[in-house]
Amino acid sequence: MTAKAKKKLGFGLSTLVIVITIGLTTFLMSMKDAPERKTETDNRVAVSVFEVQNKNIQSEIKVMGKTTGKEKIEVFSEVNGVLENTGKDFLEGVAYNKNEVLLKINSDENYMSLVSQRSNLLNLITKILPDLKFDYPQSYENWKTYLENFEIEKTTQTLPEVANNQEKYYIAGQNIYQTYYNIKSLETRRQKYTIHAPFSGVVSQSTIKPGTLVRSGQKIGEFFNPNIYDVIVDVNLSEIDFIQKNNTVELTDDVSNTSWTGVVTRISNVVTNKTQTVKVYITVRGKGLREELFLSGNIKTDVKNQAVRIPRKLIIDDKYIFTVKNNKIEKTPINIIQTTDQYCIVNDLPNGTKISQKTKGISNGMSVKY
Repeated sequence: MTAKAKKKLGFGLSTLVIVITIGLTTFLMSMKDAPERKTETDNRVAVSVFEVQNKNIQSEIKVMGKTTGKEKIEVFSEVNGVLENTGKDFLEGVAYNKNEVLLKINSDENYMSLVSQRSNLLNLITKILPDLKFDYPQSYENWKTYLENFEIEKTTQTLPEVANNQEKYYIAGQNIYQTYYNIKSLETRRQKYTIHAPFSGVVSQSTIKPGTLVRSGQKIGEFFNPNIYDVIVDVNLSEIDFIQKNNTVELTDDVSNTSWTGVVTRISNVVTNKTQTVKVYITVRGKGLREELFLSGNIKTDVKNQAVRIPRKLIIDDKYIFTVKNNKIEKTPINIIQTTDQYCIVNDLPNGTKISQKTKGISNGMSVKY
């Protein structure tokens, strides 16, 4: 092989090697993965939200109290005497109908004094009749008729009217008016020896038995109507303005799981100093109720128009909430119209307002995602 041919062969081999090297390099480079692009990190705080949907709300206020007889009286004696037997002992649990005799105290002494005074009045009128016939003939017949109808055993009737001042002075001078009013006083006092039931009810306390000597001013016992009660409850001062008379209350005895419907009948104007609460009186009727029974329930307050309940834990400084607008936190003032243990009722947020359910770790103007 000539030198020229060898030279051409060497050049061809070199070219081939270069081509192969370039091709192999290109192939290997094509096998290598393209470098990954770095993604941007979203560092915004994630929050959950709920949208405001205003509606009419009737809120409820939780209460608890015990029953006490609405129609309940303490029975005292206004006179002295020995308690008589009426056929029904005045003992705890004994029932009486309205106007039935509860107690009867011996009134013999009072009765004898009364009869004595009536007899005295009869004598006084008898003595003045002759004078009346001549000095006051226009009144004579009236006094005569009064005397003829006078009965010592019966209630003394009103004295005849006098014709003029002269006759009045004459009658007064004969001690007739004084005697008459002494009689009326004794008749009034006599009624106090018999105590009648002012309403149908049951004896809840008794301190005496038949034969006992009763003294004036002595407490004899207690009497109440077992069909109607008041439940006295304490309501926070912040909630009292939302309660009105005639609001209904569902009351439950947790022991028997029995329920009754009550009505708010009275609201005190006095604030209890230590607890800053106001007493509310709920009247309740029904079978199964008893004195001193603990009941719990909810007062249904007036309807709040177009409002929303917001959990109290989302309220900031008692007057703000965090809302989300355009992915940013806004500290929004609110108008709270009622506060309960669990939530606040707010009436100035537009429908669709997004309220953040997260309050910690966020602030006004912060960008968030949800």
